[in-house]
Amino acid sequence: MFSKGRCAGYAAALVLAVLPANAQIESAGLDDVDSWGVSLLERGEQSLGDQVWSGSDGDYLLELLNAIDVDQLTVPERDVLSRALRSPANGLRGDDAAAVLAKRLDLLVALGEDGAASKLARQFDEPPEGFDGDAILSDRRLANGDLDVVCRQMDPAAEGAFWAQLRAICTLSDEDYAAAELSIEIAAQQEGVEPWFSETAIAVLAESEDLPDARYGSGLEIALSQLAGLPITEDTIDSMTPEIAAEIAGDEDIDLTLRLMAASKAAAAGALNPKAHRRLYADLIETEGFEPETAIEAAFVVLAREPEAVPEPEVVALAQSTGGPRDLRAMNEDWIEPVQPEDVSPDALEAETVDEISLAEEQALAVSEALRQAGGRQDELLAVARLLQADLGQLAINEDTRFAAIPFAAALLSVGDQAGAVRWLDGLDEDEISNVDAFDAALLRGYADIGGAERSAEAARAVADTLLETGIEPGQQEQALRLMSLWSGFDMPMPVRARMVLADADLQSRRIASGKMVAIEAAARNDAPGEALFSLLGETRGQPQQLSGADLQDTIEVLRLIDAEDEAQQLALEAGEIWKLVRR
Repeated sequence: MFSKGRCAGYAAALVLAVLPANAQIESAGLDDVDSWGVSLLERGEQSLGDQVWSGSDGDYLLELLNAIDVDQLTVPERDVLSRALRSPANGLRGDDAAAVLAKRLDLLVALGEDGAASKLARQFDEPPEGFDGDAILSDRRLANGDLDVVCRQMDPAAEGAFWAQLRAICTLSDEDYAAAELSIEIAAQQEGVEPWFSETAIAVLAESEDLPDARYGSGLEIALSQLAGLPITEDTIDSMTPEIAAEIAGDEDIDLTLRLMAASKAAAAGALNPKAHRRLYADLIETEGFEPETAIEAAFVVLAREPEAVPEPEVVALAQSTGGPRDLRAMNEDWIEPVQPEDVSPDALEAETVDEISLAEEQALAVSEALRQAGGRQDELLAVARLLQADLGQLAINEDTRFAAIPFAAALLSVGDQAGAVRWLDGLDEDEISNVDAFDAALLRGYADIGGAERSAEAARAVADTLLETGIEPGQQEQALRLMSLWSGFDMPMPVRARMVLADADLQSRRIASGKMVAIEAAARNDAPGEALFSLLGETRGQPQQLSGADLQDTIEVLRLIDAEDEAQQLALEAGEIWKLVRR
């Protein structure tokens, strides 16, 4: 089951586990450590600079941070915001410093960066009201299977719903049923405690066989579910965080169907290695009596097939031909009825050809259908694209498979595989390609060039010419202009024809107020990266594709100015909505 020591994703949150129990619970903060200067970055992550906070006015920063809605942000926007909040930097001074620091902590929690939030809270002289870093740390440790340790180190006088529930679980674990009954009653009266907790705890106390389903949404729920031996169900998977789902996916004691459900949830959030995800499907299709029920399962069945060995041709003496040319392969098929020359005309002696499908084409069809039927959300589709990325890189590109070149290239580019995307685009037959495919292929090449090592003027000119010549629909024209605007933000060569079209463009897109954008760019150029980023995120609102070309260009330039090149490239793909071409 979900055993001790497994949940590796929580390791970063346990940096304070070596502190004694009283230090974890009662310490008011570390006065000798600067709350701004502590690094919350993971190994290998690059800081956004030491002027994230100090280059701006505290009151203005607080206003900008309050305008950010984390739930609306795209993945690259969340990534760069998280990196800014976790970067060590010079601190703010003045009356607004404490409020800004508290908001920084609040946003880290909203982003799911509980480990970083807990570490940051340790540096506060007075943690913000309502924030309990010790509860966060203890909950993480419960999720890691350390119930006994947490119970030993718990402050028996700690107040709040978390601690009341924990005391109830600890007394149940110790089989101190008299104390448990009182603890459960007290916990049930706490604000925010759900009925599930009381029902489960009472069922354990009464040794009832009528138990609810397990919940794995928090360390408390995991600890109580395991203590009660509750069954993991589909609803349990729904309650999990992606990190916990990734751990469940790797637990061989759990039903494989449930593990696959957990894997899908984790993969959609980018919390599961695609290789581990693939191994689950390999185990599934090898199950005795397995029959595929979904497109992705069918794809893995077909992908597992090996090409059939071609037998050596048998040498036979052929009779003199009595008619036209014959298909000897078809003649050797058992199902072809023999014919007599006197019964039919010579022309009819030509055996019917057999319309066969190659293994490569069958695999391409299966993968294409799996991508097409992926969930309706972007994260679900990209999870399937990552799952099949290795197969897309190995499939042969020929006349049997190039029908899927556009969606395959879009899938690979959407998950950051620029070289794999270009490989499929290079396999297109330019003499047979339709205008729609030509446009989409050029669009994909244009986005691939953003992350490419070489950005030549000749390549940009070829892409721009194709886009302008084949993009006759208004939607296509808007896509082309958006790409060219992004090119400009990355300082890529801009063909004169593209510049002329941009100069005459009058597309109705959402605009950021001109004064606001000027201020954002000025902040980026004047050592105030935090102000520039926080202001920009309040304006993009998680919908970069809705911005005008000019604002997209400025957005990319700002991100690059504050050393967020990777996030800028990811945001460009978001703005281009490349993933939608996978289902074209």
